[in-house]
Amino acid sequence: MTTLFMMNVPYNCSDSELTKWVESSGIGVKSIRMIRDEVAGVSPAFAYVEITSEINPADAVGKLNGNRIRERVILVSQARRAAPAA
Repeated sequence: MTTLFMMNVPYNCSDSELTKWVESSGIGVKSIRMIRDEVAGVSPAFAYVEITSEINPADAVGKLNGNRIRERVILVSQARRAAPAA
């Protein structure tokens, strides 16, 4: 499983809009988790996107990083796993 971390996602970007944007680069999307403000219901500009294993994670980052959604430049990196609790 490869998960990408995306920053600078436009506010109020929907899961389907982000899915279409990723898939337009030829990258399959398994799931998306937008981090939202529970009160306002809007995204605070970042998301986790689990992609299909058909593409190398570095290639996926290279295809997506620096591209735009609604005039916002999206910054993409491979998500890091959290360290286990001590």
